[in-house]
Parts: sequence; structure tokens; C-alpha cells
Amino acid sequence: MRTCFWFSTYLVLGGLGSTNALADAFDNYALDGSIELPTGAGPFDTLADGRIVTIVAADIMVENVAGSGTFGLLGVLPNADISGFGASFLRVSPNGGQIAVGNNGGASGVDFEVGVFDSATLAGQWLRAASFDATWLDEVSIALSAGDFSTGIVTMLDTTSVDTANPINPTAVSNIGGASGGVAFDGLGNLYTGNGFMAAGPSGTGVVKAFSMSDWTNATGTATPLNFEMSGLEIVDVLSASSLGYDAEGNLHVAGGDFDLPKVDFVALVRSNVVASALAGLGAADISDASQVRRLDPDNIDNFNFYSVCYNASLRRLHIRSAGSTTVFTYNDPTQPVPTVSTWGLGVMCLSMITMATLVLRKQTVAVRSVA
Repeated sequence: MRTCFWFSTYLVLGGLGSTNALADAFDNYALDGSIELPTGAGPFDTLADGRIVTIVAADIMVENVAGSGTFGLLGVLPNADISGFGASFLRVSPNGGQIAVGNNGGASGVDFEVGVFDSATLAGQWLRAASFDATWLDEVSIALSAGDFSTGIVTMLDTTSVDTANPINPTAVSNIGGASGGVAFDGLGNLYTGNGFMAAGPSGTGVVKAFSMSDWTNATGTATPLNFEMSGLEIVDVLSASSLGYDAEGNLHVAGGDFDLPKVDFVALVRSNVVASALAGLGAADISDASQVRRLDPDNIDNFNFYSVCYNASLRRLHIRSAGSTTVFTYNDPTQPVPTVSTWGLGVMCLSMITMATLVLRKQTVAVRSVA
């Protein structure tokens, strides 16, 4: 507990404002090559052993050896109805045992399903659920961002639902004032999502907010979704709030793009202590400050790339890909091993404890003053 208190005090009093705190990977990531996906490859992710897995129509292709760039056919998704535009997402579960695939509305464009399959045998099922992007919470629940171009939501799909036509899928966050963005969880179960393209607002394109695990689980349990525009903590406003995710040290990566230059042609990497600062209610990241938000652009030729990104925990790499391209650029941090218990997890946990304690003390102080 003493170590935890010291570390959280460091975060609150010094580390949150420091440009060198915690996550060396933020500075050390460097472009170290590229991999070619199979022709026609749609979205991709990485398995627990570091191999890339992707989807071509309904075919699941897996890298033969991690980092090799050579792929073999794992199999064909059973009973698949994939949109002619391809799948909307492919996400590997935390332990690598399952793959979730969004069918992007199917051939009709309106019959949305999420398929959940064993990553070795492809045995599984399709569940009817609207979705744009997704991320696993655990081996059972998947957060889905969904909606049209006017209002977005985030739901929590129970992949073990028996009634696949009407699965358990309560809404956690509603009233996102625009199109769906990305969705992610941090190590404490806090939920992150954003406005993918501003419509009603008032949030603009690229606004990413965080919602505490206690808040969003209460929302799903009581059927009272959190209002994106009225609640949550703003973390950053950049690009189109898509392909959200974290590396092992808690740096948040954001991809996508807005139609206004210079809101395209890079991946944003938000330093972990800046994220922690925003979670503590001290304000969102300053995207004009390179010590807070780093811009990664692996393609120096095309100045209008709309990138997606995912983190390969096994190889300590960021994989970055431009829309419509089969080339995946890799950024590696060669200096840092993946920690068994990440500094990020410890830091945010301690920071959360300090923050909650501060709120309690403030409430007690207000109560005493009121009595006085």
C-alpha cells in the first residue's frame, strides 16, 4: 500500500505533468518494416502468440509464423453473410481463444450480425446485433459501437446468449452526437468510445470519452444508458475516434480521420500519464503538444491516409494500415519488455484510489461546513 500511495502521489503531484513519466514506449516507437496482408484482406487483429489474423470475404487467414508476413487459410466462417464491402471488424478475445467478426450488415446491408468463433476450429455462432466496431471485455462480453450517422451507442453483447436472434445486448452509452467511433477498455474496465463523425453534437468529430466501470455496469444493469453528451470524462479530441486501444504501458492509440486537413494522415498516440490526468478530471490531452500526443505517419508519399491501428502485445508492436491498402506498417519499441504487471495498471489503480478518496474527503468537508 505504501508503494501504491507513493506512486499515485507521484502521478498526481508530478508525473501527470511530466513529459518523461512512465511510458518510454511513447518516445521509443520506431518504424521497423511492413507486412503485406493477403489480397482482399479486410480488418485484422493479432493472436496471443503474435500472429496476424485477417478475413478475406468469409475466409479466415492466419500468419504462419509471427512477423513472417506469410499467410495460410485457417478455414471459412460457417453460415457467413458478409457484406460486399467486407467485414466491419475482427477482434480476438483476451486469451486468444475466440474471434469476433462483424458482418457489416450482410449482403442486404441491413441484417447486422456478430459472429463468435473458436480461433482454432472456427466453431461458433452468429448473433443478431448492430455494430460498427467492437472490443472484448472478457471471454464472454463484447462492447459494440453502433448507430447511424446521427446518433451512436455502445452496447454490451453477451456472446453466450441462447436466443441468437434476440441476444442479451443492453445499451451502456447512448446519445453520441454523431456516427459510431471506436471502443476500448483499459485495465480497470473503464469504457472508452467517441464521436466518429459529428452530426447533432454538441461533441465534435474525434471526441473520445471515458466511462468508469461502475457507471457503465450500473447503466446496463438498470437499463439506464449513460448519456455521452452529458457525462463521461473527455480524454482527447483527435481524428475520428476510431481504432481505439492501449499498448502495454497505457498509451492510448487513436486512428481514423476527419475530412479537414490536418485531421488526417497520422495515428495519434496519447501518452499514458496524460490519459491518467484526464481520468483524474484534470482536462483532456492537448493534441498540439507533441509531448502529450505523438503523431505516427509511416507513409511519407500519400498525405491523405486514413489509418487503422492495433497493438500486438506479444511482439510489442503497433500495426498501422491505411484504408484500402494491404500494407501493414509496424512500429516497434525494442527497449521495453511487456511487464507482467504493467506500470499503467498499477498507476491508474492507485490514481483511482486517490481520486475516490479525495472525492470522499471533499464530500465530508462539505457536509461539515453545512452543519457548521
